[in-house]
Amino acid sequence: MQKLVCDRCGLEFLDKDDIDLTIEGKEAWEAACRARGVEPRGILPCKNYIRCGGEIELVASRRRGLMRFLSRRQAN
Repeated sequence: MQKLVCDRCGLEFLDKDDIDLTIEGKEAWEAACRARGVEPRGILPCKNYIRCGGEIELVASRRRGLMRFLSRRQAN
């Protein structure tokens, strides 16, 4: 399971539709950042961008990583 997380304020989006829509707009955000002379850190700006200045990143859910870690640990 993947989720979208702001790199500054920690705002999270878990809805699959939000994730799909965000990935579709990725190229436009990257082009806008590069036009300003800045390298993009994330996929899109946070909805609180004016206050926090963060960008949304696509990350794996922590629970999935934890479950994988525990299953490897039990196998050894």
